[in-house]
Amino acid sequence: MSRISSAMIPAGSMADLQRAQRELVEAARQSSAQTRSADLKGYGREAQTLVSAERLAGRLTGFQSTARELTTRLQIQDVALGRAAEAVNKLKDELFQNIGLDSGEGIRAQIEEAFAVVKDAMNTNLGGRYLFGGVMNDRPPVTANTLNDLAANPLTDSLEQGAASQVMRVEESRVIPAGLVADDVISDALASIKRLAEMDQGVEGPFDGDLTPVQRAAVQNELTALNAAFDNILSRQAENGRLMQEVDSANKRLTSRMNALDEAIGGIVNVDLAEVAVRLNQAQLAYESSASVFNVLRNMSLLDMLN
Repeated sequence: MSRISSAMIPAGSMADLQRAQRELVEAARQSSAQTRSADLKGYGREAQTLVSAERLAGRLTGFQSTARELTTRLQIQDVALGRAAEAVNKLKDELFQNIGLDSGEGIRAQIEEAFAVVKDAMNTNLGGRYLFGGVMNDRPPVTANTLNDLAANPLTDSLEQGAASQVMRVEESRVIPAGLVADDVISDALASIKRLAEMDQGVEGPFDGDLTPVQRAAVQNELTALNAAFDNILSRQAENGRLMQEVDSANKRLTSRMNALDEAIGGIVNVDLAEVAVRLNQAQLAYESSASVFNVLRNMSLLDMLN
């Protein structure tokens, strides 16, 4: 005959208590994390879809980060291009006044100021990278330190030549130039400033007092050249603005895709908080009931039942 053990009395109650405890812990986790499962195993056949969606979300997040970086860069470049255009336009106006007054007074100071502003604008850097350096962005595109350096050396020695523009990927199939190259933007303006500096330092110089016939003709020629250089900088600034619009449009598309993807992932991962609240209350009640029964049964023995 099998013996009856008092220890077996609360065994079933213990199992009920453990089950209730597991259900309570899971309901509490879902309420806190607001997700159906703590790992992929809990999503069954939807796990592969979830992994693919999260990988896509990661790529889209990367593209959004690139778009934000590119927007900041293009905004800074717009300011720099505006400064360069303003400096060239100011030089044009001042030289026109010099011709009207038939005076060379101040021309040296005017071209020095224009050179300094244009150089500073084109050597703008962000995080140690020169924005107008193209793919060679680890060094300044305008290498002449002073107006004398510009006048004394070939323009190719004072301005990096032939650098290609950087490109940045903002969508799977969309790359956008990250900016303009200094050589394309201000080579004409620097060439004009260089010729004026060479004349000032040459046999026909300096610009001082009344303009000589040779100086007057040279200044008039440079007015025409600077007008074309100014128009070129403005067109490059307009191109920079067009790129900003493209990046903005790409960013809007990315945001729309990301919102749709978040909604799809949420449909798989997120829980119904109202339902979870009900289950949490039920699990808590079941746990308390099981614990109460277990406490009663563990203090009972077969002798209690026989008495």
